[in-house]
Amino acid sequence: MVVSLGYRKHGFDAFGGEILRKEDIVHWEEERRADPQGVALGLGEEIREVEPDFFELLPTISSVWIQNPECDLHMTEKTAELFRKNNVILRGVYDTTAERLARKYHLRFLHLDVKLTSVGDYFEHGVDIITVRFREDGRAYIHQDCQCQGSAPGQTGGGENSFDIPKDFYLSMTSEELAEKCWCTKAIIAGGVLDAFMKKAKSKGGFLLDFTEPDKS
Repeated sequence: MVVSLGYRKHGFDAFGGEILRKEDIVHWEEERRADPQGVALGLGEEIREVEPDFFELLPTISSVWIQNPECDLHMTEKTAELFRKNNVILRGVYDTTAERLARKYHLRFLHLDVKLTSVGDYFEHGVDIITVRFREDGRAYIHQDCQCQGSAPGQTGGGENSFDIPKDFYLSMTSEELAEKCWCTKAIIAGGVLDAFMKKAKSKGGFLLDFTEPDKS
């Protein structure tokens, strides 16, 4: 198991194994594991369980990004209390571990980023990757990334840009209207991922779900 500094998060990413144990992160200095600004933890898609009371080593945990839809966090009462105290956000996909745990333990759920399409060839003129991303404050934006080879061995080229979209885009826009604002419009529409996500978000009541009050679960 590898635990590295997080990508696009203030904290850590864990990957490369099936079970995340305390011994995998204890070597990181306490000032990083207990950062007063909060610590996010990303769990790779191959991780199927987290050792009980693992989060004792992350007392300022603020969010957990769960790639594996069936990952078992072994939520002890101590862990649940810590998560509620820190107002932790569980990030995942609808109807998976992240949403189920958020409902059960009265936490917040935020959907993971959704890849809408990938078009092209990295080695020939590049590949365009379009993603809808979500922030913890309830905002959403489109990220567009063109990745290609650079002009010399070992280099990469391309470019990227982002633009904000309405918080209620799944209600106030059609998938076609949003796709038309993006690169690769035809591929996004044909792929159907955006349309399916927007319909699911509408049925769920959003991409940021707050279950902190018992009557919201």
